[in-house]
Amino acid sequence: MRKPGKSRAIAGILAGSWRRTPPHNEISPAELKAICPALLESGAGALAWWKMRHFALPSPSLEKLRASYLSNVVHGAQHEQQIASVSRVLRQAGIESILLKGWAVGRLYAEPSLRPPGDIDLCVAPEQKATAENLLDRERFSDLNVDFDHAEISRFCSATFAELLSRSNFAGLNGYQVRVLGAEDHLRVLCLHLLKHGAWRPLWLCDIAAALESRPAGFDWKLCLGGNKRHARWVFCACELARQILNVSADDIPIHAPLPYWLLPAVLRQWEEPPPDNVLLNLPLNRLLQHPREAIGDLRRRWHNPIEVAIKADAEFNNFPKFPLQAADGIVRTFHFVARRLPPNATNKDG
Repeated sequence: MRKPGKSRAIAGILAGSWRRTPPHNEISPAELKAICPALLESGAGALAWWKMRHFALPSPSLEKLRASYLSNVVHGAQHEQQIASVSRVLRQAGIESILLKGWAVGRLYAEPSLRPPGDIDLCVAPEQKATAENLLDRERFSDLNVDFDHAEISRFCSATFAELLSRSNFAGLNGYQVRVLGAEDHLRVLCLHLLKHGAWRPLWLCDIAAALESRPAGFDWKLCLGGNKRHARWVFCACELARQILNVSADDIPIHAPLPYWLLPAVLRQWEEPPPDNVLLNLPLNRLLQHPREAIGDLRRRWHNPIEVAIKADAEFNNFPKFPLQAADGIVRTFHFVARRLPPNATNKDG
């Protein structure tokens, strides 16, 4: 088994990077050069620069990380204006929206620019979702990648939108007040988001770390973990990963249990070799048949990790091996892949 040296170096450079005064970290120019591409690709380049700007020697790698931070500053200002505009348009139409992930967690960092801008993730009442989407299309916001679909809420949260709304807070953004999820609901969403995507992005674990260390007084762990014991275990495991990998200060988590033996190694393996952007096979069928070795390599790179398949199957995070789930998921995805690439009449012949 390959030793996760690169992933440990990434963890070391990101530990505490969200804080106003990050802890000291020693890293050689060669080590920084080795992990710089992974940091930039995962969106954690600005965080790495923020932490290393006073500690690392000047180098091309450090300059690339600094450029990532400056890019966040420029694009982040525009992104903030877009969030405020979208929220304002919806509210004027009688649609109250709640912002989650993205800027909503970036504001918990020492600077919002430490987190790259992305989609505008909003939660609205289910019965208003279609109206909200049509409204933004009419207002020419369709190119802003506004996302109203969040399995972390629709699939794994028992709270109604009214309950989420009652627990939400207002945050000032360019002179406008946008709604953000309450601290308990947001931490749960961030944990489920990390796990749903197989934890391949170190940035998402930094999101959890920042949320954990910025919890308000009176934070309700019972509310955060929710009533579903399986999902509560997931949330605990994500928080514990932040503690063990990024040295987060959070000793009051009410669940005390070891992580499943496969979970931490799975995260570090993901950081060693992040998955391709397209998690489905993208090789044409004839290429699969003509170049089987290449196809096998593509399959290996796209093999879903145990975290992702466990969440997909709504399975327990326990010490039972997850290989059966991975195998079943691989078979189903391969079948769908082949079916999509067969000629239309191959599976629907006239009798």
